[in-house]
Amino acid sequence: MGALSAAKVSVEEYLARDRAAEVPSEYHDGELFPVEAASWAHSVVSLNIGSMLRERLAKTPCRAAVSPLRVRVSPTKFVVPDLIVVCGNPALTDEHQDTVTNPKVIVEILSPSTADYDYGEKFILYRRLESFEEYLLVSQDQARVEVAHKTPDKRWVISTFEGAEAVVSVESLGISLPMAEIYSGVDLNSAIQEN
Repeated sequence: MGALSAAKVSVEEYLARDRAAEVPSEYHDGELFPVEAASWAHSVVSLNIGSMLRERLAKTPCRAAVSPLRVRVSPTKFVVPDLIVVCGNPALTDEHQDTVTNPKVIVEILSPSTADYDYGEKFILYRRLESFEEYLLVSQDQARVEVAHKTPDKRWVISTFEGAEAVVSVESLGISLPMAEIYSGVDLNSAIQEN
């Protein structure tokens, strides 16, 4: 993840620039980091998960939203996840209604260039949010999903789901996501060659 410019900008400048930009950026203490364009596999997997979440959450108070919606994890840090789920009313930061502070579940589709960040620093940032309970890290080039779930005593437990027959459990929402549906329309052999 490379910074967009060396000059530091204020939160207000970041939000104004980002709202006008064609490509969204994340913001960390004055520095902008552009969000990379998604591959075909990344986009299809993201849409598949979003569709499943919409269907499974239809009769609940929870709703899924997709990128480029921003999540403010601190007063000077804003990130852009692939998908989020908010239960109840979204806590929005201003009248633009494009920045949320209360996701319950966050989904990241892993890219070779961002996987380390998604597993590491980004997960640390997300854990600052009191509402955050579950984190899905979804491979785009193999049938593999890792789910980090916050226990009642605030420990994080990671479960790994692998293979086309596996079913991913999202405990905090009480739903399951079959791996075959997550990867529907994705040629995993082709995705491996593209990366």
